[in-house]
Amino acid sequence: MGPDRITIKLAEDSLIGKQGQLIELPIGSRGLVNIHGEKISLALQPQDVHDPTEISTYLAGYMPYEFRADEASPPILVDNDQDKYRNFASDDAFRRVDVKSSLTGAIPEVDPSSSLNEYKVVERLIGSFIPRATELQTGNNYRPRQVAARKCKRVVQLDRECDVWSLLSTTSNWNSNNVIALTTGYQWGNLTGSGYGANSDPIFDIQTMYSKSAQPISAFWLNYNTACALLRHPNVRNNMRQMLGDGAADGAITRIAGANYTNTSVDFSIPGVGTFKVIAARVKNESTAALDYILSDGVVVGVTVPPGVPTDGNEMATTYSFRRRGPSGVGFETREFFVDSRGSLGGTMVVASMADIAVLTGNNCGGVITGALQ
Repeated sequence: MGPDRITIKLAEDSLIGKQGQLIELPIGSRGLVNIHGEKISLALQPQDVHDPTEISTYLAGYMPYEFRADEASPPILVDNDQDKYRNFASDDAFRRVDVKSSLTGAIPEVDPSSSLNEYKVVERLIGSFIPRATELQTGNNYRPRQVAARKCKRVVQLDRECDVWSLLSTTSNWNSNNVIALTTGYQWGNLTGSGYGANSDPIFDIQTMYSKSAQPISAFWLNYNTACALLRHPNVRNNMRQMLGDGAADGAITRIAGANYTNTSVDFSIPGVGTFKVIAARVKNESTAALDYILSDGVVVGVTVPPGVPTDGNEMATTYSFRRRGPSGVGFETREFFVDSRGSLGGTMVVASMADIAVLTGNNCGGVITGALQ
């Protein structure tokens, strides 16, 4: 069998060729040799003196956008996985009763109207196994156990985020009077450009939702694309000019394009209309591999969130989440334990868990708009 051969490109003119010429040379027992059988010494390369390894001062990764489900559906800590909660009916507050009578007539009577509804929490838990051999050999600033714990927490939060916004954006969950479905020509913006429907009026749509709500709306929730379409709309700009004059818009409004690593939540107000909260959280679309907004384009959800936990029968939220208190007392559990049965050295299993369920407690409090982007 003949000697192995190697092709090189000459960096400059030499005895064996011109600059840039490709030369095929045999590799003999003495190393790389030329056509005259003479050994060739090549320039010392960086890889000859440096063994690449991981940079000890660098550890990059993606940061998820802030999860905001707990703001829209406040958690109520409970002790039991399954129980009942009592709601007073809207008739208790709004139904007119005949209270007129005569001086000696019969006394009109009324009874409070309430109902018991059942919840049952959904278990969410995830674990990550870190082999002991891996931990022993990891250096620099990469700490497998801490990274695994953070990943577990994120996936639990992401799952809840998807569930809550799916609950609130599904029109069949709402009282039909509290659903506004915008048709073609009434959309706030276009998915393919910066135009808008000829008959569209976002201010009117938002005010209509507010007028249909049985309780005051605390905030309107929408994703970034829908928020930008809202702020671009000429009717919204005219409303702001009417309220604020021709000066610069309020600083809170300009933050829609200014979210950064220290402020991923974006809230802004439109005078005379209300407070708007942007849901920036995204989830990977397993079919397209794209990062989709958890709350779909063109969906606006109005939510009523009274302060605190209702205890006097005079507060009603659009949604509450009943969350198991758990051993920690805060509703979110993390733990770790050693697993002897895996691998030659065993390893540590890190677990994060949460058990809760979001319930639409007042489906006529707030509302939902669909089709704002088309």
